This record gives sequence, structure tokens and C-alpha cells, in this order.
Amino acid sequence: MINTKIKRLRTVNLNERGQIVIPEDIRKDFGIIGPATLVIIEKDNELVLKKESDVLIAMEGEDKFWKYFSIEAMKRAWSKEDEVWDKIFKQSSK
Repeated sequence: MINTKIKRLRTVNLNERGQIVIPEDIRKDFGIIGPATLVIIEKDNELVLKKESDVLIAMEGEDKFWKYFSIEAMKRAWSKEDEVWDKIFKQSSK
């Protein structure tokens, strides 16, 4: 069965440093310009890539996880190591 929600299917290569390149046409279509901050979210055994601005907007919604944090606290956390996110997630899921 084909997933009708899929609009585009592309492959990318992961280099030895764990970096990927998002194809130019996809960056253009999503308004990702120049150096940008993106957020990777693990959800239902998938990796979801979101623009930082979209995540900040989602924090204003009803989701329990995002309500736990203020937008300003999350902005300060962007530059921290991944361990910070792991700690935050564990605390919020209690």
C-alpha cells in the first residue's frame, strides 16, 4: 500500500561526521535559507526534521511536553549539548 501523504521521496547521504545535505529544491520549498537551525524530533520510531520557527510556534499550543517549558528557556537551550534535551525529555515525561 502506498502512503498518500508522501509528496516527495528523496535519499540523502550521511557522511562520516553524521552530516546530511538537504536537497536544494526541498530547502527552497520550505524556505530554509543559508545557515539555519533545524530541530530533529524522534516520534513513533521516526526522525522528524522541523524548522526552529515551527517548533517555537508549536510550543504555544496545547501539547503537555511544550507547555512545560517557556519559549525563552527553549531558545537558550538550542546551543546546549544533546544531553540537555535528554534530561528535559525525561523530566517532562514523568
